[in-house]
Amino acid sequence: MEITWKYVKPLKDPKAVKAFLAKYKIDLPASLVDIMEKYNGGRPSDKVVVTDTQREYVFKSMLSYNSDDKETIYKIYPDLFKETNWFPFASDAAGNFICYDVKKKKCVLYNHETDKGEAITEMALKI
Repeated sequence: MEITWKYVKPLKDPKAVKAFLAKYKIDLPASLVDIMEKYNGGRPSDKVVVTDTQREYVFKSMLSYNSDDKETIYKIYPDLFKETNWFPFASDAAGNFICYDVKKKKCVLYNHETDKGEAITEMALKI
């Protein structure tokens, strides 16, 4: 099934994503960078995310690279994830974050209630 996107916010600075990644020396798959640039702040039509615990989560939206938007990478990454191997690129409906583990090269869901990660086993968004 093809994913469609709603509420995409055009990047005010087309170089914002790559500049942020360069600043923090983060290496992500080109496919993920492309998704982040094309669907900034957007919400996908297929929202189900399943983890290795067999729990289902709801993919809410991509994080934004426009500094004046509500849910931005600038408010989240430096405080919560800078010292980890996880790079958040989206949020779920319960305040958790969908991240890319740069060491293990796979997606994880950061559960803010347990402060732990759960490996993502199923997600429509292909990276």
